Amino acid sequence: ATLAELQCGAILMHTRGKPEEWRTQAASADIVAEVKRDLRTWSDAAMQTGIARERIVLDPGFGFGKRFGENYPLLTGFGELHELGLPLLSGTSRKSFIGRTLAREGQDATMGERLYGTVATVTASVLEGAHIVRVHDVKPAIEAAAIADEILNARD
Repeated sequence: ATLAELQCGAILMHTRGKPEEWRTQAASADIVAEVKRDLRTWSDAAMQTGIARERIVLDPGFGFGKRFGENYPLLTGFGELHELGLPLLSGTSRKSFIGRTLAREGQDATMGERLYGTVATVTASVLEGAHIVRVHDVKPAIEAAAIADEILNARD
């Protein structure tokens, strides 16, 4: 109700469970379907409280309650979220699933070692239709998005 009254934008980010439950919660049977269902429910509720549709952005919440093996299916299924009819935000920058993928000798890549993995996920996100990407390293992300945009333009 406060957001509706203020007439400001809202980013609705998906989270599975509470942070203290993340390590022990069961894996999702279908992470894309679960995220899509929940974001539909939450965005409908937001609009029913008076938040204008054009002020809502959806974020599937990469890493937030998702297991390692759920983030990549969510990234490849990101385009399915377009069925919700709202702008999509992708926030994969420096996430732990990137660190695990780039692990060496059993040690996840540190935050500082995740730039190139982040650039890859930003590119994939844009190719899957992300309207907004949230990143730590802006210049490399802008360059990756520019290349992804040109790839998309070449498809037309």
